Amino acid sequence: MFVFKVIILLFSLVLHELAHGYMALFCGDKTAKYSGRLSLNPLKHLDPIGALIPVVMLLSGSNFIFGWAKPVPVNYFAFRNGRVGEFLVSIAGVLTNYSLMIIGALLIRFDIVPFNDLSVYFIIINMALGTFNLLPIPPLDGSRIIASFLNDENRIRIFTIDTYGIFIILGLSYFGILSKIMSPIYNIIIGVVDLIIRS
Repeated sequence: MFVFKVIILLFSLVLHELAHGYMALFCGDKTAKYSGRLSLNPLKHLDPIGALIPVVMLLSGSNFIFGWAKPVPVNYFAFRNGRVGEFLVSIAGVLTNYSLMIIGALLIRFDIVPFNDLSVYFIIINMALGTFNLLPIPPLDGSRIIASFLNDENRIRIFTIDTYGIFIILGLSYFGILSKIMSPIYNIIIGVVDLIIRS
């Protein structure tokens, strides 16, 4: 069961990053393509810490799971549609995870897949990845979404915090603040998913 859960986690992380890369390509930026990031090979996308943390959480039986992959390289000056492209690329990964979550719920709803631990985990991990990446902490997607609406000076300020983002995340997690932020959001989304499955 653990192996299948790790496979689902890797699959969800890879599709998240592929969404960023293909959206960037759609918007005119070929950086991800030339960097070999438009690949289903998980080794091309995984961040060692971002992939290890959720695995450790799984092994410890934690009900709160989060993780991340290596950000797709992006050249903002290559976008044909400027800030619109920046926004679309930033939100593409999150929307992919939420779409996978909804697809998982619909597959259960129409009895295409059984309602079991793995199908529920598929829904939960994509909910967690999508919601976690929406946090406005650099370099998570939420910070990039906000940056797409800011002037150049404030965008640069956000980007300069990237190096410290992991320490902010780990600190919030260690002191239990992250779970307190995420749990109410999770409860709302789980309620929506439950409606889809049982409707």
